[in-house]
Amino acid sequence: MTFGVRTFSILGLLMTWPAIARDIHYGAVNDPQLLHCDRMYWGGKLAEAGNCYRDLLSGDAVAAIRAEAAWALGDLQLANRLFKEAAGENPDDATVRVRWGDLFADSHQDGEAMNIYREALTIDPDNAFATLSAARVLVGAFDEAANTYLEPLLSDSTRDAGARAAAWLVVARVSLENSRFSEGADALDKAQELLEQNDWPLLELYALRAAADLLDNVTESDYTAMSLDANPHFGGIYATPAHFYVITRRYRDAIDLYQKAVDVDPKLAAAHEELGVNLLRDNQMSRARKHLELAYQEDPFSPKAVNTLRLLDSFEDFRLINDPETPQPGVLPITFRLHRDEAAIIAPYALELVRESIAEFTGRYGFELKEPVVVEMYPDHEDFAVRTAGMPGIGILGATFGYVVAMDSPSGRPPEQFQWGTTLWHEMAHVFTLEATDHLVPRWFSEGVSVFEEWRSGPNPGVRIPMAVYNAMKDDRFLPIAELDEGFIRPTYEEQVIVSYMQAGLVCQFIDETYGTEKLRGLLKSFKEGLQTGDAIEAVLDMSPAAFDREFEQFVGKDHGSFIDKLPEWHQTQQSISELVSDAGWPDIVGHAELLVDMLPQYIEVDSPYLSLARAKEEMNLRDEAVAALMAFWKQGGYEPVALKRLGGWLHESGRINDAIAVFQSINMVDPLDQELHGVLGELLLDQERADEALREFTIALELNPHDKATAHFRLAKAHHALGNEVETQSQLLMALDVAPNYRPAQRLLLELMGADAGN
Repeated sequence: MTFGVRTFSILGLLMTWPAIARDIHYGAVNDPQLLHCDRMYWGGKLAEAGNCYRDLLSGDAVAAIRAEAAWALGDLQLANRLFKEAAGENPDDATVRVRWGDLFADSHQDGEAMNIYREALTIDPDNAFATLSAARVLVGAFDEAANTYLEPLLSDSTRDAGARAAAWLVVARVSLENSRFSEGADALDKAQELLEQNDWPLLELYALRAAADLLDNVTESDYTAMSLDANPHFGGIYATPAHFYVITRRYRDAIDLYQKAVDVDPKLAAAHEELGVNLLRDNQMSRARKHLELAYQEDPFSPKAVNTLRLLDSFEDFRLINDPETPQPGVLPITFRLHRDEAAIIAPYALELVRESIAEFTGRYGFELKEPVVVEMYPDHEDFAVRTAGMPGIGILGATFGYVVAMDSPSGRPPEQFQWGTTLWHEMAHVFTLEATDHLVPRWFSEGVSVFEEWRSGPNPGVRIPMAVYNAMKDDRFLPIAELDEGFIRPTYEEQVIVSYMQAGLVCQFIDETYGTEKLRGLLKSFKEGLQTGDAIEAVLDMSPAAFDREFEQFVGKDHGSFIDKLPEWHQTQQSISELVSDAGWPDIVGHAELLVDMLPQYIEVDSPYLSLARAKEEMNLRDEAVAALMAFWKQGGYEPVALKRLGGWLHESGRINDAIAVFQSINMVDPLDQELHGVLGELLLDQERADEALREFTIALELNPHDKATAHFRLAKAHHALGNEVETQSQLLMALDVAPNYRPAQRLLLELMGADAGN
């Protein structure tokens, strides 16, 4: 079967040959002349290998082999043209297709690579290297379909030995990432046997064995020396273990290893790139830029390097706000990096939250922060995604790298979907669990503490569990405690990550309520000592992981089992409410919503029955009952800003001023960019003689550039007047009158001030 010839889609042309770029291919290509060059390169003889590849490229070898030489010398565009020529000359040669696909994968074009691998497999369904390459791409995308490609390589001993060895290396890497250390060791043993039998280089194997040692707390691995003896320029011996430091969130340790990687191989673009990204995570901006620029020079097609450099360029639009402005003994410095359009609006609330969280968590977990905290907020979610992972498209709200927190700003997502205050509280809990354990805490425990602290002590407290998690409970999809990290790292179904977050939060709630907060502190201490989850559970709680799982299952059943039994009724009733809304069947909606509230009073997601109940009561002119429904929603932790703004207005109208203030203040943790809200809240605070709080609200209202600036300045004047700041009062009144010379309230207050001065 023949296929059309495609064109290479990357832009630009490398004008020099900066580095030999190909990975070890384990016999995917068996041309003797090419292998002669390859073995020199794999042995670290870079100059000799370069000359060998150049001779091969300029000689009379077939197009596919010259493409390999051009690729090895870093000229990807020439390599693409030669592979295109080879594919045209040999349309039924699957191997040419596989290697062409590998070139696309090496150029960060996985989708195009997969298309070519599928073509190769159409030509030769049993092609081992096409199967291997497809599996590698799918593993990188966390796609379970990778197993379909890997399985025949692992089980069929008649397949090509080089492809089988490489497949076992893939399995080893994934197993180590999932903390399945015995499976990883077994896969490495199988790979080593095949590699040694066929005299293939052991460099990648050594790197993974060094990573396995690192995960076993052996930081000086014998395999490092063995690798450097085989090839003193193989940066992967440091870069691969560094990757495992990153996924276990030990970013500073990763920085040290990536630096060693580029020291032995200065042209290793991926290591420069990861070094730059991790330096950013440690707030080392200048050094990070240097390595990202080096990465871009060596690999200008890397989206991660390009995106991160563009992000750094955008920092000129951000303001740095330091608290305190000058160092003060005993006061932990906090720095905010906020977009200039939002900085003055967000900073007052964010600073208050960070200070409160530090006090809360210091007392609870017995750990004092030792370095300044940096908090960054991004109004563009894709900028935050790049800051976090180097690539757009991730769905998380915040990330913590130690003492550096990055997250969406309040304008980064629709307010009905995003409690920015709760997210900041969540991330500050990570600062403590990471630093208290020297970043050795397993992901499930760090996330679990953060979720539990959202529920217990956050700015909108309340146990909030999405319906997808209840569905997972019903389907018995919670993981054993010893395997809970896998739900975060390599999920096997669409909603498993959020399910794992909630399970981890429930686990911490269970430990705290059953055994006390001191056991949460004890687990932190055990993780700092290097214990894994199972051993830590046994050491701190004096039970096996299996016994813990049984007790936790009973805890979940006690608190949630009765509702889980009613899930079918819940879903059916919710559907009935949706249908009744279109028919304005308000009395029936009340009955259905009250039934759901009785079933699960703590459910306050966007489809909460409290919201349906409040709307129905309002439509039926039962205002007091609508208020009661929304108050219950709010007290359970509900945060839908439109509903809460309506509630605050009703409370104000009915004279419940303190309740109205509390509701409006909670909206600031969701939508602080609502200019009207700040004005209303400020007036209420001023009426309650809370002028300092009113001043903050009026100041923020003015920062939001209101249309009616005269009123905004007048409100500030009133707050300053209440605080006795007469000079600033007069200044604000004059600004109000400059905007609206006939503004009577400002005129009256100014005359009052002048009269007071005359009387003195």
